[in-house]
Formats: sequence, structure tokens, C-alpha cells
Amino acid sequence: MSRTAHVASFIVLALTTAACGVESALVGGTCKPGYVEHAGSCVAAPSGTSPTFDPNDSKPNVTPKGPAPLTPEPPVKPPVDPPVDPPDDPPVDPPDDPPVCADPLVACRGECISVESDPLNCGACGRICPSNICVARECVGATPGDVVLIGHDMTNALGGSSQAKVLTNAVSIPTTDPIRVLSFEAGSDAAGAANVRALLGTGIRNRAVRFTTASAEGIEQGGLYASYDVVLVHGAAVDDPAGLGNRWSSSLRTFTEKGGVLIALDSGASDVPALVNATGLLAVASHVPLAGGTQFVVSSASDVVGAQLLSPFAAFGPSVGFVGIPAAGPDLTWVVRADDGASLPTVIHRVIRPL
Repeated sequence: MSRTAHVASFIVLALTTAACGVESALVGGTCKPGYVEHAGSCVAAPSGTSPTFDPNDSKPNVTPKGPAPLTPEPPVKPPVDPPVDPPDDPPVDPPDDPPVCADPLVACRGECISVESDPLNCGACGRICPSNICVARECVGATPGDVVLIGHDMTNALGGSSQAKVLTNAVSIPTTDPIRVLSFEAGSDAAGAANVRALLGTGIRNRAVRFTTASAEGIEQGGLYASYDVVLVHGAAVDDPAGLGNRWSSSLRTFTEKGGVLIALDSGASDVPALVNATGLLAVASHVPLAGGTQFVVSSASDVVGAQLLSPFAAFGPSVGFVGIPAAGPDLTWVVRADDGASLPTVIHRVIRPL
């Protein structure tokens, strides 16, 4: 290149640089950061934009920046209703008192009914005649009764225990409602007699149990079957148990042959075997005290007295085993026995059939 041409090129470059200014000059065909190219020159980019240019457009094509991202607000929990106390149970009206019925009608399930000839209510509400024949308030045909001897002290028995269940099973044998119990408590422990009533009151459901306290003379009277379903003897704390059994033998024989239930409780404190043996209804020679903690097994769960008993079970308080009992047979069942070496029976059930 000639010296003249070199000078000319330098002059042209200088003029171009002066026109654009040092800050906006193109460097290698690219504007400095913060500048954009427009019409061959570098101009300051508008703030807050990302400049782009259309080469055929004389104005910069500026794309606005999008809005700043929003910070999400924490979720709002739905309002919680304050706790509301449950509504009170509606008051329950007490059961109506049984109606007062004029003889010969009797109260039965809220009504006054005749028990003269109804085989489903023969002589008492709910007494069912096996023969389905009822004449003059008594079932016609063979109507077996029962004798149950229980060798457990009931003073500390708990409701729901097998020991209590034996008692409630025996008292529940009659089908009547209420079950009318004639209770002989002379000389017996008052706490034991009270607990027996409590156990029967809570253990027999859907039927009432009505108690009448008996004197020795009262059980001697005939006609027990017309007024009572169960005769319950709480021990034999009398001067002459065998003599008392003899006095009762005739009335209790008639009572059981017509379907009544005799139950004797033996805690070991008195000579119950002598009394029961003297009635002639169940042969038993004596009783033997059993050691505390003795366990008992149910020998006959199919018997009505042994139904739904746990086996084995332990008794609350003293118990006895009976000696001189006949062997088990069709009408005699050893329901519960001591689970020890002797295996003496502790609960015995005999069915009494009319002669």
C-alpha cells in the first residue's frame, strides 16, 4: 500500500470512531454490554428490557421482562368448629308397676290373665305344662321337679363367676316369671344371704326374682307349689338338722313332685347333708371341707345346672365335697367335682319324678 492510501484509511477510521463515540463503538461488530446496535451505531439499551432487533426495523424491538415470580402464600387451614358436647340421653321412663289383678286373675307381662287352665301359664305366669294340660292350676301328667345341692359358700362369690352361675342356673330351672323363691335363712350368715339375693338379681336376666323369707313352720305347710317355684335353704344352723328335714319331708316331696325346685347351699358351717338326707329326696352321708385354692371341673356341661360354666374354676371362699352320694345315673348328675385326688362331687342335681 502507498503511503498516501495508508493515511487515507486512518482518517476514515478516526472519523467513524468520533461519530459513534468511544462508549458506543462497535468492537469486532458487537456493541459493548449495556448497548445495542441501531442503524449501524451502538445506543444504550432501555432499562428493564431484553433488547432484540429486527434488521429491517428502524426501531428497537424490545421484549418486556415478565412479572417477577410470586412467593406462594402458606395454605390456609379450614376453620375448625369448636367441640360440641353430645346430647344428653333422653330420659328413660321406669318400667310400669305390674297391674293389680283381682283373684283368680294374676299379673303376667303387664296383663291380668287366668292361670286356671292355660298350659302355658298353669297356676303362675310362665309355668309351662310338659303335658300341655292344665287343670285347676296344676299340670296334669308327670311333671318332674329338682333337688340341687351346692357345696360352695356364696358370701364372697362374684357375679359372672362359675360359682355364681351354678346358683343362677339352679334358680332359673322354673319357667315362671317372676320366679317366686321361698328363702330359709334361719341361723345363716346375713352377708351370705344378702349376696345370694344380689347375685340372683343381676344374674337372671329378662325375668324377675321375688323373695319371701321362710320360717321352719312355713316350709312344713302343704300347698307350697301353688305359691312358690323354688325353696332355697341357706345352711342348716339349727339344733336338729335331721329332725327339721323329717318335718319338711312330706311338704317338700309334694312340692318337688309337682315341679318345684329345692336348692340347699352348704358352706361347711352346718350339717346340711343331715337335713337333706332326712327329707328323703337325696341320699348324702356327710361333707368334707376342701383345701383353699382347690380347682373344680365341670363333670356334666349338658346338665341344666352345669350349662355355660368355665372348667376348671376356683371358688371364692370355702367349699365342701360330699360323701355317700349314689353313683351318677339318668336322674342323678354329679355336675361339678373337685379336681384333686379324691374328686368328690361339690354340685349335685337330682330330678324328682312323681311316684
